[in-house]
Amino acid sequence: MSRIRVIYKSCGLLVALLCIVLSASAAKKPEMTRIYMFGFAASFVDSVAYQTDIQQIDSAWLEPAHKFLVDRSLYSLQLQYYLESEEGRKNTICTVFFDKNPRKLLKRWSKVQRRYEKADGLKLMPLPAERFKFRAEEWKEITIQETPATNDAAPAKATKEKEKEKKKGKEKS
Repeated sequence: MSRIRVIYKSCGLLVALLCIVLSASAAKKPEMTRIYMFGFAASFVDSVAYQTDIQQIDSAWLEPAHKFLVDRSLYSLQLQYYLESEEGRKNTICTVFFDKNPRKLLKRWSKVQRRYEKADGLKLMPLPAERFKFRAEEWKEITIQETPATNDAAPAKATKEKEKEKKKGKEKS
């Protein structure tokens, strides 16, 4: 029996230690760095897909722990808004690919291009930087401060009590 307790305590300590390490790594602020990026857009209802040129973004924010692009969805939204407003393409699904190393990204760009050029019934349209250019997204740290809760429940409770008293008064008469 004591052996099981030791195992449970050990597992509990390991879980607590893991939580502390993960929270410490998650607390690090993103770092601004230069990345290279390209976008791809396709639609399930259209036979045209778009691929942008590889572009340099000088002030992109990466999470230090995982080297993940902060607010990456905003970059794909830039491409989606462009396609809707300038090209008249609705319902496109947009994604972005990025890397700090331009050679690695060029390999990925070529792989995506080859895959969709071979696809039957799909036309891959290049989207040069002269027509569409990604803009760096601004990162701001947001801190949330808790304020003392106001007692909004008291007036509601008093109103409910008054309603109960009225009902009791009507029942008696």
